[in-house]
Amino acid sequence: MKRILTTGLISLILIFLICLMLISRFTEQQQNQNIQHWQTTLSALADNQSLSVTRWIFATEASIKEMATNSSIRLYLQRLTGKSTAEQEQTAQLDYLRNFVIAAANREGYTDKRRTTVNANLKVTANSSLALYDKNLKVIAATPGLPTLSAEIRDVIKSKQLLGNVIPSRIWLNDNEIGQISFVTAITGLPQFGAEGKVIGYLVGTKNAEKELYGLLRNFSVELQSLESALLQQKDEGIVYASPLRQDSTIALSKTISSNSQNAAAQAFNTTGQFIQANDYRGIQVLAVSRKIPSSDLKLIIKIDQQDALGSSAEKQAELQTMLILGTLLLLAMLIAAGWYGHLLKEQKSNLVLRTTSRELEEKSSLLDAINDNVSDMVLIVDNNIDLAFINSALAEKVAIAAEDSQGKNLNSVLGSHYSEQLTPIIQHCFSSNDECTHKCTLELKGVLQTFMINLVPMNYGTTPAVMLHFHDITMIEAHQKQQTKLLRQIMQSLMNAIDLHDPYSANHSQKTAKIAVAVAEAMDLSEEELSTLEIAANLCNLGKLSIPQEILTKTSPLTAEEKIIVQNEVEHARDILKNIEFEGPVLETILQKHEYLDGSGPNGLSGDELHLAARILTTTNDFVAMISPRAYRDSLTIETALAALLKEAGSRYDRQVVASLFHVAENKLDIDSLQ
Repeated sequence: MKRILTTGLISLILIFLICLMLISRFTEQQQNQNIQHWQTTLSALADNQSLSVTRWIFATEASIKEMATNSSIRLYLQRLTGKSTAEQEQTAQLDYLRNFVIAAANREGYTDKRRTTVNANLKVTANSSLALYDKNLKVIAATPGLPTLSAEIRDVIKSKQLLGNVIPSRIWLNDNEIGQISFVTAITGLPQFGAEGKVIGYLVGTKNAEKELYGLLRNFSVELQSLESALLQQKDEGIVYASPLRQDSTIALSKTISSNSQNAAAQAFNTTGQFIQANDYRGIQVLAVSRKIPSSDLKLIIKIDQQDALGSSAEKQAELQTMLILGTLLLLAMLIAAGWYGHLLKEQKSNLVLRTTSRELEEKSSLLDAINDNVSDMVLIVDNNIDLAFINSALAEKVAIAAEDSQGKNLNSVLGSHYSEQLTPIIQHCFSSNDECTHKCTLELKGVLQTFMINLVPMNYGTTPAVMLHFHDITMIEAHQKQQTKLLRQIMQSLMNAIDLHDPYSANHSQKTAKIAVAVAEAMDLSEEELSTLEIAANLCNLGKLSIPQEILTKTSPLTAEEKIIVQNEVEHARDILKNIEFEGPVLETILQKHEYLDGSGPNGLSGDELHLAARILTTTNDFVAMISPRAYRDSLTIETALAALLKEAGSRYDRQVVASLFHVAENKLDIDSLQ
């Protein structure tokens, strides 16, 4: 009887450990799926909310810019400049400006009627306002209840980038403890009065952030108590929440987090776009993603408590473990009873053992079926003959074949020759290297084209060498990446349009340079990363021209020494504009070297191997496009003349290989005369 009990107890422990391992693996897979689900969900919500905030900021900036560029406003403000307060009060221009500001404020939502219709003897600060200041920050016209200029607004006015732009301030609290965000732009004089490009005043529009901005952060599509969004901004003392959070009653702008901490908000601010698992300001583990809000220093964070998001996995694991323990105790009791009465009732013992074994197998089969049915990713196992040993329910449903009918069939007969030809080489490579590897592949299943990241793992299926392929759907992730790439190109096109408007003689210069530079780089067999770096740098390389006065760019006579210095400092202004943008490659370095030559004759004296290859291509193509383009002081050169000039200095100023590739492109690849 002792031998029977010992054998039964050992068997029960083994079954318990196996089931426990399967439960742990099942719940771990389910938790990973939940994390991937929430990563996708939070990213989609963050993209939607950041887009809403961006649209609101762009719309507000557009209305401010439209008012600031109004010719009547510029004219009347310029005529008021230099007059005393008494003289200004006697002019019709002042009345016109006041009426214009009030009308514009009513139209664009800059009036706070509930706070400006109280007793006139009381000092009331409005939560929305519109104000016109002269260049000395004296109020010319404003809506009622205008607050004093905050430090945040003064910081924007001091910005070197204010001229020609509308810049939002950091969010700040007014006297009513209401969150405010201001949009500031400089007003320049009219050229007819010799004040073109000179600042004669400022237009400041202040919005009630709590009323108009924070409402865009609500999450209506996912109903979970801990799901919340907030705006973050950088201050000298650290990172602060610029909008309130539901679970915290303190004023948002008083909550400061160290920039170097491991807090979820700090990580979200420093690594924008990454999926984050960390503690938040309450010390609770959360899942979070973040997005940068264009045209501002704000960043959006959306987070959810990890317990709230993944609690179902832990509860299911506890439920399964409880059922396993109860089942094991029940089996143990049955085993003891069977052993106790075994010597008297051998036949009953035999039947009991049979029933017990059957029940154990049924439980294991049920558990494995549950795991197989609940995994959404497709899984298949093939042997070294590329024959199927196993497919899970998700893949069986996609290819319309029963899982049990797939065993022994060739991969070609299940997925078709087109996809079999793509997968067979990587499967064979995995067999030969015996290392785990990853491969991206696009498959059309049930008429839907999907992109998968395939993880290949060598293994033994029983005693047979095999490879397991795990297909993870990344279609939505790639769609998000393409959307971000499209937005980047649109932003670059807008910047190039601004350059074209500022310098009519350089119209389409950046775009033409980019096309020729990319063609030269392709002829030189550069990598995709180097092509991307070169294309972005070529499109943005003339951004610094916005800092050069138009009278210099259009001057027909020789430039003075001071004017030459201004032109040479073009790339430094480009650095100031682009220095806070995190490019994937050395884009900014390439732009800063566009006037450097191999012989060290550039403004910074860089030479030889100190120059990036992308910068050598950009320098050559930029000079080439400049030669064949007309300028205020000369006509355009012919393509042959320009190429001859480059060839003459190949090896000294220009890279020989780059010049040779440019000749090849000009003669065989591109119709340069037709480039726009």
